[in-house]
Amino acid sequence: MKKLLVIVGPTGTGKTDLALELAKKLDGEIVSADSRQIYIGMDVGTGKIPGNAKLRIKSEELKKEKGRWIVDGVPIHLYDIITPVKTFSVAAYQQLAYDRIAEIHKKNKLPILVGGTGLYIRAVVEGLKIPKAAPNKKLRKHLESKPIQSLIRELEQVDPETVEKIDKSNQRRVVRALEVYHQTGEPFSKLQGKFKVGFDALKIGLTSDRGYLYARVDSRIDTWIKTGFIEEVKILLDKDYKETTALKALGYQQISMYLEGKISLEEAIQRTKFGLHNYIRRQLTWFRKETGIFWFDIANPAFKQQIFNKIQSWLT
Repeated sequence: MKKLLVIVGPTGTGKTDLALELAKKLDGEIVSADSRQIYIGMDVGTGKIPGNAKLRIKSEELKKEKGRWIVDGVPIHLYDIITPVKTFSVAAYQQLAYDRIAEIHKKNKLPILVGGTGLYIRAVVEGLKIPKAAPNKKLRKHLESKPIQSLIRELEQVDPETVEKIDKSNQRRVVRALEVYHQTGEPFSKLQGKFKVGFDALKIGLTSDRGYLYARVDSRIDTWIKTGFIEEVKILLDKDYKETTALKALGYQQISMYLEGKISLEEAIQRTKFGLHNYIRRQLTWFRKETGIFWFDIANPAFKQQIFNKIQSWLT
């Protein structure tokens, strides 16, 4: 059976850095599983170039193409798919990911699925059957105008099973579940299922204690500010992307508020850091509910060698 290496974990754990190293050792190509890295022009604040890679990669070793980047000779697929003004679904991501994985297999290379968007990972690895309900912009706008607690109460009335499982702090997911119900007349939970995927997946998880992860992400945000994040957000605002879902992402929303004179830069940075701490907690909660992940502590100096040994035994 064809192989798929999967690297998961919360933001700031060095997943892409590790994937680049492994891709070179194992003759692989990377497929991104990050719901923000799909957007063109959102580079710094989504961590498209991993921290360690920035130090060693020269400009001529970074090539940007629509749908993929080539970083230090390694293709990273599913970067720069759409502009921030466009919508993008889990179903669309799943199909693109399967297409890229199949292309990599055809080249007799190892596909490495990497990211922190848990639903993207699950959709690909477990073969989720995703309800095919076309987005309804008018309905979505109406739902998005409501407070999230009101949306959750509405969803409880029609689909309590989804309420049990969904990330209740993620308004977009709650809105989508209601949208599917209104479009199809069926609860989101009843339209879901799984199909058999044609590969053997090894799931590697990167983690550490929360204090260590928070310190890493705080340092990462400070680096963003020094390496063009404010300028990146300004360009996006100048393109009139302010009201898009993409610009409501952590960091982008806070820096937008700073550029509009609503808060100070110091407050924007602090809000982003606190927001990412909360996001890390939610990611850890999600991934700990997933089965079959082999976890490694990134604070352990030997973690990369341990991971490589695990992969070698899986491949042979």
